[in-house]
Amino acid sequence: MKIAGLTLNLKKEENEKMADITRAVLSVGRITSATEFAEMSITVRWTTREVAENLWYRLSGFLVERDDGRDFFDMLPDGNIHWSSVGNLDDFIGTVGKQWVRPSGSRSRSYTLRRNWDFGNQEAGAEEYNGVATIVPETSGDIKFTNEVSANLG
Repeated sequence: MKIAGLTLNLKKEENEKMADITRAVLSVGRITSATEFAEMSITVRWTTREVAENLWYRLSGFLVERDDGRDFFDMLPDGNIHWSSVGNLDDFIGTVGKQWVRPSGSRSRSYTLRRNWDFGNQEAGAEEYNGVATIVPETSGDIKFTNEVSANLG
């Protein structure tokens, strides 16, 4: 990729230490007037060593609603979310899903986490939802995060 004469090498190097989330897409929508859904499509790229050893990782997806102000939350080393109650109390929605994953012979695998539930008392058409996915090794000495991805329910 070239940006103003600068070339960026986005190829995954073999010296990277652990799996990486290379793609995360968030979708939200309504099923009924009282039930919504959140779905995260996530692609994980494994290192050669992880494929050879078929190591286990915990893949998690979280959904946060942001409206008036920017809220604050921390991602914990085990891949869970710690939300500080800054802003409206409806802002943290919850966990979209968690599952144990491993390469099973493939350098790249895609997963879908989905949850149907009542998001709560949300203002119609004015909600922005942000998703964060984490991948944490079974021996959680490291963690990788995605950037936030957003979708509007309207």
